[in-house]
Amino acid sequence: MHLYIVLTLFFLAGLIIGSFLNALIYRLEIGRGLGGRSFCPKCKKEIKWYDLFPVVSWLVLGGKCRYCKANISDQYPLVELATGFLFAAIGPHFLSGAGLDSGQAGSFFIHFSASTLTVIPAPSSVIPAQAGIQSMLGIFNLLFWLVFAAGLAAIFVYDLKHQIIPNEIIYTLLVLGLVFVGVNTALLGHYQYLIDHLLSGLVAGGFFYILAMISGGKWMGGGDIKLVAFMGLVLGWPGIIVALYAGFILGAVFGAISLVSGQKKLGSKIPFGPFLVTGTFISFFFLVQILAVYGRMFL
Repeated sequence: MHLYIVLTLFFLAGLIIGSFLNALIYRLEIGRGLGGRSFCPKCKKEIKWYDLFPVVSWLVLGGKCRYCKANISDQYPLVELATGFLFAAIGPHFLSGAGLDSGQAGSFFIHFSASTLTVIPAPSSVIPAQAGIQSMLGIFNLLFWLVFAAGLAAIFVYDLKHQIIPNEIIYTLLVLGLVFVGVNTALLGHYQYLIDHLLSGLVAGGFFYILAMISGGKWMGGGDIKLVAFMGLVLGWPGIIVALYAGFILGAVFGAISLVSGQKKLGSKIPFGPFLVTGTFISFFFLVQILAVYGRMFL
């Protein structure tokens, strides 16, 4: 199947998942379960199926409810589009050996397990049995990371709006992260992978726990501790270092700009979750390139 067709399918799937994330975020906000039809937050009328098409329905309705004409937040199309682009970007990292013309194809195994690079051969050099295991591993990891991306997108938006990371989401991601590491360890048959990722999660979470204890919870919250533990679990070493470094840099830049522009005052709380999520994706997509630049500059 041609690369552009596959990317389009991933993008459309991301739009649909993004629509679900919007519903999830709103229902977490009001403490309501996921059962039942979607409804307008203002007039409470049920939304018909033809008004639920991601992005398109928002554009057709002019960003307003069909019934009460209340404004529909820009969050809805933005989350849908962001999730669509994330899904379309994640696919090529896992579709090596699928006959797709992608410069990123096959980079996943180098990217995701930089510490065990030498034990994971390129697809063109493996025997059939190993190729079958790699294909199975690619499918598992693709499915896991699509779920991870959706969960991280929801955390990004929720923490940005409410300065809290919902336990319902982060605990689910942590459990799935453990399953993810277990599946990879079993299929790779290399227990260094298990040790690497478990230690990365424990050390990252422990580091943030110490920061929270020292600051009395002013620097980091419990949600941040659990989030970085998840990040370490799935990114491993050195991916977690790149993710945290990127998150801290982005947070510092945003904080400085907010202070200079007068949007924030010294001592104001800034949600750190969105920067950690962004750092996670930077590490996921660009770890190999970042390590290569680092190696050329310092090694």
